[in-house]
Amino acid sequence: MKWLVVSDTHGDREGLKMLRERHDGDVSAIFHCGDSELASDDPLLQSLYVVTGNTDLRGEFPEEEEIQWGGVRIWMTHGHLYQVKSTNQVLQDKATEKNAQLVLHGHSHFAGAYEKDGIIYVNPGSLTLPKRPKQATYAIITVMDEQIQAVRFYEKESGEEMTAFSLLKH
Repeated sequence: MKWLVVSDTHGDREGLKMLRERHDGDVSAIFHCGDSELASDDPLLQSLYVVTGNTDLRGEFPEEEEIQWGGVRIWMTHGHLYQVKSTNQVLQDKATEKNAQLVLHGHSHFAGAYEKDGIIYVNPGSLTLPKRPKQATYAIITVMDEQIQAVRFYEKESGEEMTAFSLLKH
């Protein structure tokens, strides 16, 4: 199964709509890690897992989500409450406390994935204001037999894989 992960769309409703259409039928879940700047009743967000970011209206979405899907324990947060722009340690400590296997977050607008102490961390980057890379990005996570097999990053406009950012498990 595949999951699409996006963050920091900052009102780019058309970009989010394009991704949903591009991957319709290809992914079994979509996770939005905050700063959508869309109303919680926006039809585009229906059926997505969404958390609030620092630019979203407070109370529109939960601050974090704990989800069990495909045998994987997922913890999703925007990241602003865990100082992700300056350190990963606070986020890592909380992920360990929550016994997460996969952490999804945004906020820094830096696309990347890494594994530490058996936990995989994914920041899909930003669809509208990317910092690293300079292209707008999102991620797709492949899960098989309750294990994360790959985290791949894609450029928003072309849909081309950005292999330099991918995390592949063997």
